[in-house]
Amino acid sequence: MPRPILVGYDGSERGLDALALGKALASTLAAPLVVLIAYTPEQWLWAPGTAEPMDPEERASFVARAEASLEGQPDVEIRTIASPSAAGALQAEAESARAQIIVVGSSHRGAMGRMLLGTVTQEVLDAAPCAVAVAPAGLASRKLRFAKVGVGFDDCPAAHDALAVARALARRADAELRLIWAAHLTTRALPLAATSYANPDYFEEVRAGVEDRLALVAAPIREEISVRTEIVRGGTADALVEQSEHIDLLVLGSRGYGPLKRVLLGSISRHVVNDARCPVLVVAQGVNALEDLRAPAEAAAAQP
Repeated sequence: MPRPILVGYDGSERGLDALALGKALASTLAAPLVVLIAYTPEQWLWAPGTAEPMDPEERASFVARAEASLEGQPDVEIRTIASPSAAGALQAEAESARAQIIVVGSSHRGAMGRMLLGTVTQEVLDAAPCAVAVAPAGLASRKLRFAKVGVGFDDCPAAHDALAVARALARRADAELRLIWAAHLTTRALPLAATSYANPDYFEEVRAGVEDRLALVAAPIREEISVRTEIVRGGTADALVEQSEHIDLLVLGSRGYGPLKRVLLGSISRHVVNDARCPVLVVAQGVNALEDLRAPAEAAAAQP
């Protein structure tokens, strides 16, 4: 049975955005959906470690709103847990349930269609035991369909992990896959970046090399799904944010750290997640939370 998709829900508009993204991912992956309502009892302020059940009326209101948002979605479980930390509760539940993905919303302070990471979202991204998906503000009011799945790709190990997930997701959703190579292409060979950046011949030479590499990577994928490659000149983060306006889901790789191989965002991926116009799925290098999804794509990639 597929591992569950875990959604953090707090009754807010950003919580509804997370539910919308979780529903779309669960439908695409044919996975069960677990909705976690984490709350902090007031008495913990003076008696840490004690807990009372969530107010029945408040819980009923939360659950009713979640159920209305998830109407028609099969295999849904809504749980309530008392915790001093919503992020900690999500991380612990993800480990206990062996979740594939934790889904969270961005801050309600963000403009429509733009993310602005709140404290809980940032904490989840910095210590999640599995992949993390972040919903942009206003997603619940849109019709979400994964018709175009993009992946930030620069040929590093983390990018290949992200590509395996994006490829499998695109195949499941019958979507177009976009390989987006966005990097400072002009800083790789010449010692003076300014000189190389101003040299159009050098840029075209590097671009030709990248095109050859992308063509090689895309060739086996084209046998199963539609693939489009993009090479964007300029800063990596800004270029990926710009591309996020034209796709339905952006998959990013992130290096794992420590023995638990948890997600760790670098400055580029944090910038992208914070400013992207579409949902972003962050996959940590070496994390096996999506192995059921990745395995078919990796097996296909290994074939001669």
